[in-house]
Amino acid sequence: MIRKMIGNDIKQNKLLAGATVFFMGISAMLFALTSLLFFHLTGAIEGLMDKAKVPDYMQMHTQDSVAMGHGSVAKEHDNVAKERIISEVRFFSDNHEEVEEWQICGFLNLDNSRVVLGGRSLADSTQDNGCSVQGERFDYLLDLESKIPEILPGEVYVPVCYRALYDLAVGDIMEIGSRKLTIAGFIRDAQMNSMMASSKRFLVNEEDYGKIKNSDSAQEEYLIEFLVRKGTDINAFSTAYAAEGLPANGPAVTRPLVRMINALSDGTMIFVLFLVSVVTLLVSLLCIRFILSLQMERDRKEVGMLKALGVEKAEIRRIYFMKYLLFSVCGGIAGLLAAFALKTPLAGQMKELYGVSEKGWQTAGLSLATVIFTEGIILLSILRSLKKMDGLTVLEVLFSAQKKKNGRGRYGIIGLVSASCAFLILVPQNLYSTMAAPGFAAYMGIGDGEIRMDIRQTEDIAATTERIASALAQDEKVEKYAILCTRSCTAILPDGKIINFTVETGDHSVFPVSCSEGKLPGNKREIALSAMYAEELGLSVGDSLRLAAGGQAMEYRVCGIYSDITNGGKTAKACFADDRASVIWSVLYVSLKNPEGKEEWMEWYGQMGADVIDIADYVEDTYGQTLGQLRLASRAAMILAMLVAAVVVMLFMRLIVEKNRYTISLHKALGFTSKDIKQIYFAKGLLPVIAGTAAGLLVGNLLGERLCGMILRSFGADGFRFAISWEYILARIPAAILGAAVPALLAGIAEIKEIKAYECCNSRE
Repeated sequence: MIRKMIGNDIKQNKLLAGATVFFMGISAMLFALTSLLFFHLTGAIEGLMDKAKVPDYMQMHTQDSVAMGHGSVAKEHDNVAKERIISEVRFFSDNHEEVEEWQICGFLNLDNSRVVLGGRSLADSTQDNGCSVQGERFDYLLDLESKIPEILPGEVYVPVCYRALYDLAVGDIMEIGSRKLTIAGFIRDAQMNSMMASSKRFLVNEEDYGKIKNSDSAQEEYLIEFLVRKGTDINAFSTAYAAEGLPANGPAVTRPLVRMINALSDGTMIFVLFLVSVVTLLVSLLCIRFILSLQMERDRKEVGMLKALGVEKAEIRRIYFMKYLLFSVCGGIAGLLAAFALKTPLAGQMKELYGVSEKGWQTAGLSLATVIFTEGIILLSILRSLKKMDGLTVLEVLFSAQKKKNGRGRYGIIGLVSASCAFLILVPQNLYSTMAAPGFAAYMGIGDGEIRMDIRQTEDIAATTERIASALAQDEKVEKYAILCTRSCTAILPDGKIINFTVETGDHSVFPVSCSEGKLPGNKREIALSAMYAEELGLSVGDSLRLAAGGQAMEYRVCGIYSDITNGGKTAKACFADDRASVIWSVLYVSLKNPEGKEEWMEWYGQMGADVIDIADYVEDTYGQTLGQLRLASRAAMILAMLVAAVVVMLFMRLIVEKNRYTISLHKALGFTSKDIKQIYFAKGLLPVIAGTAAGLLVGNLLGERLCGMILRSFGADGFRFAISWEYILARIPAAILGAAVPALLAGIAEIKEIKAYECCNSRE
C-alpha cells in the first residue's frame, strides 16, 4: 500500500519530485566533489613528500662573496669553505640524537637571461632557477612515475610545472649559455613544485653539474638538510641550529611549510568550492522544505482520512519520509557519479604536479561518507517538517478552511535564491580579480612599485647594487626608486630563544606595504614583522627583540605588523641592520614617469646584472597556478548559479501559476488576454530576481571579503580587501542571473495560455 501511495504521488507531482531530486543531487555533488579534490590533493602531496623523503628541516646558505670569483684560487677557497661547512654540520648532527640523517646538496643558481628552454628565454622568469644533482640519501627529485630517474651526461630533467608553461616535450633543448642539454624527462620536486616556491631545480648529471659550476654562469648555494626523529620539535631544532652559529645566511624551510606551499594553489580553489557547496546546501534546504510544506498542504485531506482510519502519526510520517528517502538515494547516487566525472578536469593540475593519491579507495569511501552526511542533513530537515503534522487533529485536517495565501512566500524564495546565486558568482570572481590585480603585491610584502630588480646571482651583490642605483639616480625616466637589502641575522627573543632571522633593510617609505597594525619602521631601532611571523614568535606592536649581526647585538622595537605571503609568510623589515651582516640578496623597486618604452628600459638594466621584471608579471608568475584554478572555480560557480536560478525560478513560477489558476481563469473571463496576464506575472517574478541579485552583490562584497580574508590570513595576508571589478559586478553578474532567470520565467508562466476562461465557473479558489 505504501509503495502504491508513493508511486501515485510521484506520478501526480513529477515537477516537485524532479525538483527535490535536483536539489538533493546538486548538494551531494558539490560536497562529494569538494571531498574528492581535498583528499586527492592532501593524499597526493603527502605521498610525493614521503616518496621523495622531504627533509624535515632545510637551511639555505650561500657562500661568501670572497669565494665567488673564478680561477684556481677561488676554486680552492670554495673547496675549503665547503669542507668547513661539512665538518661543522657533521659535528652538530653527531651531538644531537634527534638527527637521523643529514646531507648537503648543491644548488647552482643560473642567470635567467642565459637560460633558454625549448627556444624560449627565461629572462622574464621570476623564479630562481638552478641545477642540482640527485640527493644521496633523501630529498629525491622524482620522475612522473614517482621513480628516481637515471640521468646521463648531456641530459636534463625539467620541473614539471614548466612543461605546460613553456610547451615542452622530451627531446627539446635546454641552453645554459653556450652549453646545450637535451630534455630527457620531467621531475616532481616535492619541495619546489609550486610556483609559490621561489626556486626551481633542474636535475643534471654530476659531470654536467661540475662543468656548469666552473663556468661563469652559476653561483653555488648549499642546501643543508636534516631528517629528524618523529615527534621532534622543529622550532626547537631550528633554535639549536642557530645557537651553534652554523651556516645560515639564507631562509630556512620546514616540512610543514613545504606542505602548506604545495597546497596553497589548489587549496584556494577547493575552499571556494566548499563555500559554494555550503551556500547551495542552504538554498536546497530552503527549497525542499517549501516543496514539502506545499505537498503537505495539498495532502491535508488524505492525511485526515488516514488519521480517521486509525493510522498512527508515526506511520504517516514514515509514508512521507520513505518517499523523500527514495529521492535522497537517487539524488545522492547521481551527485556522487557527477562528482567523479567532474573530478578529472578539476584535478588535472594536481595530478600533473603531485601525481595520483595512493589512497584512492579511501578517498572514494570518504566521499561516499560525505554524500551520506549531506543527504542526512537534508533528511533531518525533512523529518523536522513532517513532525509538524503530529499536532493536527482529524477534525482540523478534514474541515479546517485552507488559509488564503498571496504567494509572497514563493516570490520571497525566488529573491533569496537570486541573492544566493549572485553571492556564489561574486565571491570567487572577486577573489580572482584581487589576486590577479597588481595591487595584490601589497599582500606579498612588496608595496606599490612598478618594476622589481633582483640582484642575486652575481659575483659582488653590493657592487652591482651600487652600480644600478647610481644609474637609476641619473635616469630621467625614473620617477622614484628604493634599494632594499636582505641580510641574515640572529634574533634573540624576549624569552631568550635564538632563531635565524632574515631582515629586509632600507627605506620602506618609498614603496610602503599596508600595515594591519602599527606602522613601518622609521628609525634605526624599529622593526616590522609579517603577520605570520609575529603570530609564530608571539610578538606584537611595542614588544622588543635583539638582532645579533657581525658579533654585536642591538635591540629593536616592533613598530608594525604587515601582510606578506612570500618566504612562507615569515619576513621582517627594518631601516638598518649591522652592515657587517652578510647580504643574501638585494632588491630595487622602481616607478617610471612614462610607461612608454618600458620593455627596452627593463632589457637595458637587465644587462647590468639584475633580474628585471614587471610587478604585475611577478604576481602573475607567482600565483599563475592559483589564478588558473580560481578562474576554473569561478566559471564553474557561475554555471552552477545560473542552473540553480533557472530551476528555482521556473519551479516556483509554475507553482504560483497553478496556485492562482482560478484567479487567472477569472481574469480571462473578464476580458484579459493571456499576453496581458503573462506580462503581470513576468513582472512579479522579475522583481524579486532583480532585488535578490542586488542584495546578493551587497552581501557578497561585505561578507565574502571577510570569508576570503579568514583564509588568506592563515597564509600571512592580513587586512585583506577585495579589488573589485565594477564592470563585472554591475554588468556581467546581473546579466548572467537575468540570462538564466528570464527564460525560466517565460517557461514558468507558459501554462497561463492553457488556462481556460470557463474554469472559474467549475471550481472555487
